[in-house]
Amino acid sequence: MINQKDEKRRALNIIWNASDDYSLQPEFKAYDKNGIADIYCNYIIGAVYKYYDYNLLKVFFNYLKADSDHEFYEQLTWLGLECSTYQKGKEERPVLKKLRRLYSKKVLNGEVPPPEREVLKEIKKAHYKKALGEKPGIEGRMLDILNELEFDEHMSTEQIILRMNEIIKNYFKFKAGNYEVTLKQQIQSKKPADVEPLKEHAEEKSEEEAEHFSMEDMVIESAETTRAVYFEQNEKTKNIKINLHKFMGKRIGTDRSYIQKYYGVSIFSEHKINAMEKILCVGNHKKSRLHFTRGEFDNATSADADDLYIKKVAAKQKESNINYYYDNYARNNNSIVNLTNKIRNTMLINFESSMVNSKYGNIAANKVWRGIHVNDSKVFVKNIQNDIGNITVDILLDCSASQCERQEIIASQGYIIAESLTRCQIPVKVYSFCSLRGYTIINLYRDYEETDRNNKIFNYRASGSNRDGLAIRTALHMMENTRSENKILIVLSDCKPNDIEINPGTGIIPVHTEYSGVKGVNDTAYEVKSGTMKGNIILCVFTGEDEDVSSARKIYGHNFVRINSTERFADMVGVLLQNQLKNL
Repeated sequence: MINQKDEKRRALNIIWNASDDYSLQPEFKAYDKNGIADIYCNYIIGAVYKYYDYNLLKVFFNYLKADSDHEFYEQLTWLGLECSTYQKGKEERPVLKKLRRLYSKKVLNGEVPPPEREVLKEIKKAHYKKALGEKPGIEGRMLDILNELEFDEHMSTEQIILRMNEIIKNYFKFKAGNYEVTLKQQIQSKKPADVEPLKEHAEEKSEEEAEHFSMEDMVIESAETTRAVYFEQNEKTKNIKINLHKFMGKRIGTDRSYIQKYYGVSIFSEHKINAMEKILCVGNHKKSRLHFTRGEFDNATSADADDLYIKKVAAKQKESNINYYYDNYARNNNSIVNLTNKIRNTMLINFESSMVNSKYGNIAANKVWRGIHVNDSKVFVKNIQNDIGNITVDILLDCSASQCERQEIIASQGYIIAESLTRCQIPVKVYSFCSLRGYTIINLYRDYEETDRNNKIFNYRASGSNRDGLAIRTALHMMENTRSENKILIVLSDCKPNDIEINPGTGIIPVHTEYSGVKGVNDTAYEVKSGTMKGNIILCVFTGEDEDVSSARKIYGHNFVRINSTERFADMVGVLLQNQLKNL
């Protein structure tokens, strides 16, 4: 078991060693996701104190707080500082070359969770490709930003700040107001006084609250799980107390705007969402939020570099999904035909009309004797129409970042199932889910009556974390509003719930509670069981790895199927559906 006190001391020793200042009490310490002090990141923290005027850097970070996107700008600044700080220290400490190469490979191999901002994620990947001597793999505006970010080791603190300020002004919509003049004055006079925030934010954030934002990670929460590196606040500030419930409330509006910016505008009113959250965001999910969208963006506002890039990424993934489908068109079309026939045949065989003995109906002459001699009143026959009632099927796609390597496959599988059910005239609703910044995002591709929108499933794009229990709870809640007698939910998932829940703590940094492992699996299994007990049919098409098959079994019991061969997709899903349709 990791001794956290030992790791704290180890992190501090690395920082002290890098800074050559053993009296230093740094604002941050860096740990990996297992709580072990990260050597390279702690070195960078300490070396920044050694090579640069950290008081001026803090002035700059406070200056950035004039904009709601200040966290993003801070992370860009740290990326530039990593470059110049490494260059300054590599001759003095030759081992840095090896440490940086190892860290670069971790970034590119996905072992370090990527930042949540798409622009920063791509720039970071390109940056560490260059660190390994590879081509950055980006071009145009993105390459221009990267080139300007790679600060020269001979640049002073003042030069770095002014360069960073120009990058932000030239490529992004930074709302600095008149505070840029104040910043330049402080840099010139080298006075480390804080820059006040914009007037409209001045009443919202106390000094202590604002300091929280400087505690953000160099690597923001991943799209998938825990943070790769998290920072611990200076021990001296832990006794500062603030109203965290109020503080977290201030973040909600900002975070929702952020979610809408990257996933699309909400399709529900704020009042309706609040009402649903009171019902659904309870228990294990009481600090979570919900966002419902169709992936459509607000074109009324002018787009910045981030907006343009996220739309470009979405369009590129959609094109990749469509190309994959049509590159395998013969196989996919056969799957649709086969699955359609299996569903139709099951319905014809099990739900066709039949003649049964009855106490009324048409008299059966060959049965009259039974009424006289054995007192059997069922001497009539009646035509029974074995009607299964209305069937609706909801298809829920896990679109968390762990699905990045199989986005095209999942989009095709979702389309095949939806198209087959549509051809059988069974109403289908298709949507995906992922989680980010405490929000579970439900992205609706098509609704029950929208029989011509199956192609919208190709908009599928993986990102964020995944809170499976809340997603399934939400899906079942939405299904309650349908009038169908038989409701089926098909979940395409890797059965690996993983998210971070942010709860107010006792200090000025919120407590991060992981929703993963046994906790996530048990919670998801509970939601599936609860839904089943209410009469819903819940099935799973497993899209994960061998190691997670046991989780799929625990969550869905026998009602899941693993597709080992794309050629057998229709057969496997067909059997899964046939077994359930027969029991309706």
